[in-house]
Amino acid sequence: MEKKQRTMNKGEKGFFALADIYGGGGQAMIGVLYFFFLTDIIALKPVLAGIVTLISEIWDAISDPLMGVLGDNTKTKMGRRRPYVLLGGCLLPIAFSLIFLPVNELSETMKFIYCAVTYLFYNTVSTMINVSYSSLSSEISTVSEERDSANVMRLVVSTVGAALCTLLPSVVLDMYRSGSIDLTTLYLVVGVGFGCMFAVPVILCAVFVRERVEVPQTKQKFDLREFIEPLKIRPFRQLVGMYLSQALCMDVFSTGVALFASYVTTPKGSVTLFLGIFIGVQLLAFPIVNLLIKKLDINKIYRFGLPLSIVALVFFALLGSNLTLAYICVFFVALGFAGAQLTSWIMFPHTVDAGELVSGKRQSGCCSAMMTFARKSSSALVIFLFSLVLEFTGYNEALEVQNLSAQLGIKYTMAFTCIVFMILGFIMAKRYVLSRGMNEKIQKYLTVKREQKLDTLSASDKKEYEELLSQLGA
Repeated sequence: MEKKQRTMNKGEKGFFALADIYGGGGQAMIGVLYFFFLTDIIALKPVLAGIVTLISEIWDAISDPLMGVLGDNTKTKMGRRRPYVLLGGCLLPIAFSLIFLPVNELSETMKFIYCAVTYLFYNTVSTMINVSYSSLSSEISTVSEERDSANVMRLVVSTVGAALCTLLPSVVLDMYRSGSIDLTTLYLVVGVGFGCMFAVPVILCAVFVRERVEVPQTKQKFDLREFIEPLKIRPFRQLVGMYLSQALCMDVFSTGVALFASYVTTPKGSVTLFLGIFIGVQLLAFPIVNLLIKKLDINKIYRFGLPLSIVALVFFALLGSNLTLAYICVFFVALGFAGAQLTSWIMFPHTVDAGELVSGKRQSGCCSAMMTFARKSSSALVIFLFSLVLEFTGYNEALEVQNLSAQLGIKYTMAFTCIVFMILGFIMAKRYVLSRGMNEKIQKYLTVKREQKLDTLSASDKKEYEELLSQLGA
């Protein structure tokens, strides 16, 4: 048992956490910039921009579970996850440089083909990194408290990464829109600069972080049933639903904010200030959320502020065309949303533990693949949703002032889509079964099971164990 209790030093925790600059920042940056880049910078028709993301979504449906099972079955001196984190980190600057390359001179057909191919490549690299890194989060330590501590540190970095990678690109975008910088400079900063910035900490994580959970001896086959097997675990199903609801809300806001600030508010708003309010509130709320995690069940923290966000979104839909009122509404949306935004990945290792207790298999890779698939699905769905809204409301990227139907389409899509998914997230968080007490029981019986001592349990402990399995199962 002592062999399993090896601890992480502060440096290793730091390298692990820093890698999530990409996890938090990369998707945020794609959400803020990519759709606007497709429609307004290289002038691809909105419906074609939506199809680009749908094509990548079909590929994700294959690549995410494949990566999860591949990682679960890998055995190298570096471990199961780190080789893929390393390879993905090396490919990331290339992928980023390709998706933001301004191919304005190509015909619309060639633009579409180029964007579809390069976005497929980017999503493959993203899958390689995110599935493997998220799996690693449950395997860096066999000590629950140490693992949670490292994941809280990761959450801090992810939040800061999301802040930097929404605010800074939005500043660059505002500069481009105002004519302060040209298209080449925009590309060098966004495509090349940020791609390299994301890659370095990912590579450092692969080199310096260790995997400590014992590798199972049995191999899994690539089978759709293996990918969906974690969904038999009740808390993992609930977590995926909560995470998808939170991600969809964030992606709706991030994707729509550039269009909203440019065409809906009077006077025109600042993308940077809108995102700054949202991310700034998240950062200020983090110390409070971190303190509450030690005292309350995490699902309570997730859902606590959502009613405030929902009310603020109603006012946003009614009054958001006024710039000052829009800023105020976004502040209260962000305030209520902070708990949901900051807790999902803290729950993840606990649901993996629950799955191992029920099935006897530690399917970190498949669980991570499911979470990653949900995350990228949300982004693709939102971009496609906005492409349809713009197409059917008469949006024209050549116009300085959009027609009223396009303005209302942008505003109402942002407000009411978020309301729907916040309500769904609230309901699932209320039903989430993993309380602090239940997590302690899971750790107790997981240790007994790993040591193959279940037959030594007393009658009362055996009854408690069976009741626990019943609560965690389908």
